[in-house]
Amino acid sequence: MSRKTWIGVVVAGLLLAACGGGSDAGDGDAAPDEGVEASQAGDRADAPAGEEVSAEVGAATLPGVGPSVIKTAEIGLEVERDGFEDALQEATAVASVEGGFVLSSSIEGREARRGSIVLRIPSDRFEAAMASLRDLGTVQRERVAGEDVGQEFVDLEARLRNLRAQEAVLLRLMDEAQTVTDTIRVQKELTDIQLEVERIRGRLRYLEDQTSFGTIAVSMAEAGVAVPQEPSIIAKAWERAAEGFLSVIGGLITALGVLAPIAVLALLGWVAIRRRLPARA
Repeated sequence: MSRKTWIGVVVAGLLLAACGGGSDAGDGDAAPDEGVEASQAGDRADAPAGEEVSAEVGAATLPGVGPSVIKTAEIGLEVERDGFEDALQEATAVASVEGGFVLSSSIEGREARRGSIVLRIPSDRFEAAMASLRDLGTVQRERVAGEDVGQEFVDLEARLRNLRAQEAVLLRLMDEAQTVTDTIRVQKELTDIQLEVERIRGRLRYLEDQTSFGTIAVSMAEAGVAVPQEPSIIAKAWERAAEGFLSVIGGLITALGVLAPIAVLALLGWVAIRRRLPARA
């Protein structure tokens, strides 16, 4: 078999392997799980006793929560009259004490009597932060959610290993290619695989960030201050319908503005032609 034919066979094999990447991810589930368990066992062995107890308390508060869960929460608080600014500062302090940070904040009202703040809190301190925030006022509403992305981690890592193996083979083929055609063919496949590798790595970085820190959105208002209500589904539908109607009218006006000069010019041309026809006759 010639070298060119051999390179073509290898590239075709890599394409088939890429198409079957989903099934490879399922076959590789056992290995990632073993690695994760070994890593977690090592972390538990090295962790101080206090941190281990804290993790156990968090697990008891929210069963099934682990490092592969994205935690989010929304909490609405009513604070004492003229106490909004103090409550906002205390909420910021909660983020600092728990090792997190303030992602964003907004203040409404002439005298800053209501507003909101979004906090990013380490996952293992999420429940403690929620408890501290509840103490800032009277809880009007609360919603806590968790999304388990452990299986997505496993699938992405398996696909990444598969792509890395294909990348290594293509790099060797690139070194051994002897014609421009072979080099271009291998380079195209290599570029596609490297782009997919970067996409998966970006997704993994995003998931690691989201699972390492939970997000808590806190809205606060002083007692007696009216809190804006979310519009109903029907109100939103009417609003969208009105926006659509105005968009259509705006489009018609724009079209008329473009077509009107053209129509005037066409009319003038037609009149001029009509005047010249009798003279020629």
